[in-house]
Amino acid sequence: MGKATAFPVAIARAASFDVMLERGVGLAIGLEVAAKGGNVLLAPTINLLRHPGWGRAQETYSEDSFHMGAMAVAFVSGAQNHVLTSPKHYALNNLENKRFELSANIGLRALHEVYLPHFKRCVVEAGAASIMSAYNKVNGVYCGEHRQLLNDILREEWGFKGFVESDWFLGTRSTAPALCAGMDIEMPAAYRYSDENLHQAIANGEMDGA
Repeated sequence: MGKATAFPVAIARAASFDVMLERGVGLAIGLEVAAKGGNVLLAPTINLLRHPGWGRAQETYSEDSFHMGAMAVAFVSGAQNHVLTSPKHYALNNLENKRFELSANIGLRALHEVYLPHFKRCVVEAGAASIMSAYNKVNGVYCGEHRQLLNDILREEWGFKGFVESDWFLGTRSTAPALCAGMDIEMPAAYRYSDENLHQAIANGEMDGA
C-alpha cells in the first residue's frame, strides 16, 4: 500500500499508561488507513499476554484486563473517527502452538471476569464496529461457531450492533453452524460461505436456526 507511519508496537505503547496518547495513535492510524482507501482496521489485538513467548505478544497491550480495556477503548475511539475497527481475537486466543485445534476450557466466572471485560468495553464504551473471532475452540466449540460467544454474550448481553468477521482462512470451519451462531463474514474470501454452500445449506434446511 506504499508508505505509512510505523508506530511503536502496542506492548510498547501500553507501557506509557497514557490513554490520551493511545487515542491519538488510533486517530493517526485510522486517518492513514482511510487515506489509503481502507475502511476496516484489523486492530486492536486485545488477547491477554500470558507468556512472553506468545507469537502475538508485541501486538497486544497487557496481561491485565483493566489496563487492556483502557488502552483498547482509547485506540478504538480514536481510529473510528475515520475507519471501522475490529478488536480481536474473540476469544481466549493466547497461544500460537496448536491454535487451530486447541480448546481453551474455562469456567463462566473466569471468562467474564478475566478474559472478556476488555472486549466488552470496546463494544459498550467505544462502539467497536466489528469483532474478529479467534481460531481456537472455547470449551470444545470453535469460536467461529460459538453461539454463546457470538450471539448470547456479544449481541444479546452487550448490545453489539456491528458485524463479526472470521480470522483468515481457518477461522470459519463450517457453513450453517457458523452462520447460525452469528458469524457474518468469512475472510479473506468465501469458501465455507460460497454461493454453492449457502444454497445447499438452505436446501437442506440447515439454516432454519439462523
